[in-house]
Amino acid sequence: MKNEVFMDNDILVQNDAAYGITIIGFKGNYDLLYDPSDPLSLAEAGRKYPYRYIINGSYFENSRIHAGWLSTFGVQQTPLKVDRQLSHMAILDTSLGYLDFPDLDLWDTSMTNPKALEFQTGPLVIHENQVDTLAIQASINGLSPRLRTLLAYTKEDGMFYFMVTREVCRLDDIGGYILSLDVFTGKTLDVMNLDGGSSTALYSRKHPNLNYNVNRALPILLGIY
Repeated sequence: MKNEVFMDNDILVQNDAAYGITIIGFKGNYDLLYDPSDPLSLAEAGRKYPYRYIINGSYFENSRIHAGWLSTFGVQQTPLKVDRQLSHMAILDTSLGYLDFPDLDLWDTSMTNPKALEFQTGPLVIHENQVDTLAIQASINGLSPRLRTLLAYTKEDGMFYFMVTREVCRLDDIGGYILSLDVFTGKTLDVMNLDGGSSTALYSRKHPNLNYNVNRALPILLGIY
C-alpha cells in the first residue's frame, strides 16, 4: 500500500504503508446494521444499500448476537456484559452528531438515549491525545498482534473516523502511530477499538482498491452515505 491522502467528495481518505492502515474521515452520522439471523457481508450490504463506505462493527458471540449492550434509538437489542475487553460504550447521538466513549463504570442503562446508537466495545485506545495504556493493558488482546478496526473522533471539528489495519499490531503501537499523523495535528483525538482480527473489513463503493475482506458475513456493520 502506498502513502496517499485524497478526498472522495466530502470524505477524507488516507492510506499509510505503516500497518497497512486506511483512515476514512467524515462528518455526519453513521448507520449501524445489525442482523444476527441473516448477516450480510460488506459486499452484500454495499449492493443492498447506497453506502459509500462500510466497516465491521463491534464484538459478537458465537451465536452472532452482539456481545454486550446494544441499543438502537432507545430499543435495547442485547444486554450489558461483564467482560474486561468490553470496557467502554460507543454512543453516537444522532440528533447532535456527537460521538462519546464513556467508561462503562461511568455509564448505566438508565442513561440510554432514544436518539442514539449505543454499543459496548473496547478498549479505549486514545483519550484526549494520550494512549490509554491502562485500558489497553487491562484488555484481553490489546498487547497482542492483531488486525484492528478503530472508531475515532476529533472534538474541534466534529469529524468521525473509521480506521482499519491490514497488518497485525498492538493497540499501544497503533495508537502511538496514529497520534503521529499530520491529519490529527492540533486536534483533540479519541480512538476506540472495535472488533478486529478476522472480522476486520472495509468496503468502498467508489474505490474498490481499498476493499478488504468484503465477503465476510458479519452481524454488525457501520456504514456511511
